[in-house]
Amino acid sequence: MSALDFINGASAEYVEELYRRFLQDPSAVDSQWALFFRGFQLAHGNGARAAVAALPAAPVIGVFDLIHSYRELGHLVANLDPLGHNADYHPLLDVAEFGFTDADLDRVVECGSFKGCPTATLRDLLAKLRATYCGTLGVEYMDAADKEQRTWLQERMEPTLNRPELSREDRVRVLTKLVEAEDFERFLQTKYPTVKRFSLEGGESLIPFLETLVEDAAGLGAEEIVVGMSHRGRLNVLANIVRKPYEMIFSEFEGTFLPKDVQGDGDVKYHLGYSRDHTTRSGRQIHLSLMSNPSHLEVINPVVEGKVRAKQDYLGDGERGRVIPVLIHGEAAFTGEGIVPETLALSELQAFRTGGTIHIIVNNQIGFTTGPADTRFTRYPSDVSKMIGTPVFHVNGDDPESAVQAARLAIAFRQRFKKDVIIDLMCYRRHGHNE
Repeated sequence: MSALDFINGASAEYVEELYRRFLQDPSAVDSQWALFFRGFQLAHGNGARAAVAALPAAPVIGVFDLIHSYRELGHLVANLDPLGHNADYHPLLDVAEFGFTDADLDRVVECGSFKGCPTATLRDLLAKLRATYCGTLGVEYMDAADKEQRTWLQERMEPTLNRPELSREDRVRVLTKLVEAEDFERFLQTKYPTVKRFSLEGGESLIPFLETLVEDAAGLGAEEIVVGMSHRGRLNVLANIVRKPYEMIFSEFEGTFLPKDVQGDGDVKYHLGYSRDHTTRSGRQIHLSLMSNPSHLEVINPVVEGKVRAKQDYLGDGERGRVIPVLIHGEAAFTGEGIVPETLALSELQAFRTGGTIHIIVNNQIGFTTGPADTRFTRYPSDVSKMIGTPVFHVNGDDPESAVQAARLAIAFRQRFKKDVIIDLMCYRRHGHNE
């Protein structure tokens, strides 16, 4: 039995009354409760007793439960869908569930375990929780069995309300990458209106996400990133992240690249890769490669993992931090193709470990021509990853700054804990399946 089980079974009203007695006379409560309340006060400074005594007591356990519930369930009412299909209420997040009424909203409470907030009115605490967990970046991480991982994420999300700290230069850079992504697609649509191109339109935030990932990975010791991805957005990634020359891409559209013995209807350019050495804005060197792949798109997953593991072993990279795998999926394929959970399962076995993969799901909410309700029974396409208890960042694709925040958290978490991370980039498909 846990040493704190006596607290878990207590009602909020009972704890409140005990705390009142403790403030008047510490010897008036059981020794276990006295120790608990002393620790509570110690965590918030020596002046906590006088400050709390001067205010109407609020249900202590209710605040702790409130914070825990937002950490666990906040993503369910987050603003994730650019098309507006979001829930804004969940009964398990109603303040009444935690022993509060509307009359309590302006009462000052101890913020408990919420990072960067010692005390606040209940109204302000709720606003901070909603901003952190119910904005355009929703996070699932309470399935992690490792307390250190949870605390690490909380310390990086809660003090900043899960928003990135961006300088003016950073914001200009994000805008530049968005313009590059959009102009590239617009040019292809104008120049080659009858050629299928599996455009990224509706999910352009993938480009600033990847640009941030590359920059931060190099700063955290990575020397190479190996990417595997499907057709959707592939040309944009080749052009604006891997920097495959435009001349090569356009010549493939013209059909001059295809040898005579190649069969198919002109989609070979979506199977091709490219690699180059990249210098980051901070002057660090990192090698980028996007691997070629067949039409059975998710087959590339174990191929990328095998290549990364081979490179790590060749370099003597026992810490698995110098070469990083990145896999970009379609949402229907992530749920529907068996090779995805097979690859996830291998990630936790010592003989196959690569130190964690960054998985990005370009979730344009339609698989080929089918809506989510007819392609899966789960809420998110990322739910298959629950088998390995890894964090999932759900990002509204219309908010590139949230995409940047997710990229920073994902690569830092991967380098710190050497585990997979999932990013569910929720966007939409502006055109049809292949324009």
